[in-house]
Amino acid sequence: MALRYTSVLPNDLLLRDIKAHMDWFETVLRRSFFPAAVTEDGEAPAIPAIFVKWCGDNTHKESVDEKDVEHLLQIHDALAEAGADCLRVAGGMTQENYTALTQCLDAYMKQLQKFSEDLAGSNFSIDTVTGLRSAAGMKNEIARELDRRDRKSDVFCVCALSIDGHEALAENRGERRMKEIYAHIAEILMDSLRSYDDGYFLGEGAYLLCLKHAELLDACTVMDRICARIAASPASLGGTEETVSVTLSCGVAEPVPGDKIDDIFANAERAMKEAQAEGGNQVMEWKEKSALQQYAEDAAMFD
Repeated sequence: MALRYTSVLPNDLLLRDIKAHMDWFETVLRRSFFPAAVTEDGEAPAIPAIFVKWCGDNTHKESVDEKDVEHLLQIHDALAEAGADCLRVAGGMTQENYTALTQCLDAYMKQLQKFSEDLAGSNFSIDTVTGLRSAAGMKNEIARELDRRDRKSDVFCVCALSIDGHEALAENRGERRMKEIYAHIAEILMDSLRSYDDGYFLGEGAYLLCLKHAELLDACTVMDRICARIAASPASLGGTEETVSVTLSCGVAEPVPGDKIDDIFANAERAMKEAQAEGGNQVMEWKEKSALQQYAEDAAMFD
């Protein structure tokens, strides 16, 4: 199955939940302060559970933190109880009842805001041009894989890719056409990867892939195949019959004991730059070097 991403948090879910809670809050207050004027059926209004239900359905996914969900449920239960207390004393509403209700509602809204910020602005945000994950939170995801490798010996590789001659291509084609090219490459990447791999668009023609349960040589074989496919598949430019061929340089690095997150990214980046220096349109693997060798190569590469 190919790699595909969907938005973790439906766009209108929080808005619908907030509106439903405000309607519920207004109904509780009206019934509490003016019980004689209430014309609805006598049954107490049920507290909305739109977002709570979504959390329950998605707790098993990595996108939702179980501790945050548990805290939200506790606040939601407290809010429901505070509403029930207000209705029980209908006509005799006290400052204590009112304060408890408003404080619980405020706490619930703040927790919703936290969910919104964590999900929408985190590692699970989707780049709108390519459909890949955005760079935000990428380190956190790779850190999870590094932790799994340390605990379970689950191997993985990080692959840094860059469009060859990107700067000249961007100057020649312009922003709109480059977005079409970025999306074309991303489509091939997602179609070539497994559903449990991860792909990120870093901007400026750069991509990063995380190939899970793949050792270095296997990852290089996969990337050779993907890069060859991209080179053989010109991008169609929308609204015209024109196509443009692009190639990628790729660097592959497999974490070794002692590697930090930044080490992994730097190693893949160095291997990618070596591929560029060799003419591009190829895959290079990262090999451990002595500190002196690395210093000399870095100095020559960035000279």
